[in-house]
Amino acid sequence: MKKTTAFFLTIGVLAMIIGGIGSAVYFRRAEDSMTDTKKQSYEIKNEQSTKEIHLDLSGDADFYILTESSNKVVMNTRSSAPVSLNSSLEVKEKNDQMTISATSEKKKIALEGVKIGIFDRGSAVTLTIPDSTERIIIGGKSAGTINLSNITTKDFSIAMNNADITINNINTEKLAAETNNGYLNVNSDVKTDKSTFKTTNGDIQVSDFAASNWSAVSTSGDITLNNTKGIAKIEATNGDIQATNLKGEAEVKSINGDFSLYGTEIPKKLTVESQRGDIQLHTEEILYDIAIKTKTKLGDSTIFGKERTSYKRGKGSKTINLQTKSGDISIEGPSDFEDDEE
Repeated sequence: MKKTTAFFLTIGVLAMIIGGIGSAVYFRRAEDSMTDTKKQSYEIKNEQSTKEIHLDLSGDADFYILTESSNKVVMNTRSSAPVSLNSSLEVKEKNDQMTISATSEKKKIALEGVKIGIFDRGSAVTLTIPDSTERIIIGGKSAGTINLSNITTKDFSIAMNNADITINNINTEKLAAETNNGYLNVNSDVKTDKSTFKTTNGDIQVSDFAASNWSAVSTSGDITLNNTKGIAKIEATNGDIQATNLKGEAEVKSINGDFSLYGTEIPKKLTVESQRGDIQLHTEEILYDIAIKTKTKLGDSTIFGKERTSYKRGKGSKTINLQTKSGDISIEGPSDFEDDEE
């Protein structure tokens, strides 16, 4: 390479580096100018009042709720253009109960001639409450997404009308989550003994979850389960139910919708009743010590490639009972056992 070529190439590389650094600095300054934070806090006067906390959420902003070791209720509002949040916090203490009212409304910002969408990192409210509380009850007219994480308590419940709910990293003995018009997502690191999940118009998704007893009920919406464990009751009126690696015991009821189960794990006791819908099981491993019974009025029943309504291998300590009034039943997967058809 000629010396002149190397010289100009070096100059070009340095110019690119300096230009990149300058662009990053400009972007950061522009982002900071488009972002506003507001902190509101309340110092608790009577520690006994935190025994039971009622949280009333309203507005159309997204909320993040968490607990920490503190004697304060803290509300942090982050507004990022083009959305500005107008938030307020009110706390009332009464004997062994506390009421927290948090409101946050969105307002669009219009800056003519400036494309501010690229600076939007999300406008939201983070509300922190003491982890000394034994019971948390959340309700209100919030229409945003309620994100629940890093929460420790004995009894936790949330019931919303028009909000999406996301749950992860919660440690509680009892957990109840319900929304009328919105989705319900339950992710990893949720530790609980008894849980109920319910939607009227919205999907339910539960992943990497375990509880002694739990239920998922949807009136109009699909239910998706991934890597769950426990004694479960699953019901869908108008929607499909799909499960992967369902452990423990499961009682499934469906009115209008299909049921499907995939993976290497199946319940030691599975009962599925459907009015109108197909039922499909696909196992990735050979089933040992299993007893299967199927029943369909308007449809076909196929078990491991054969048209039949029963299958047994071993003592049958694991039981599968599948029934649909209108639909096909299919069980597929590897099998090295030649059984006698009943």
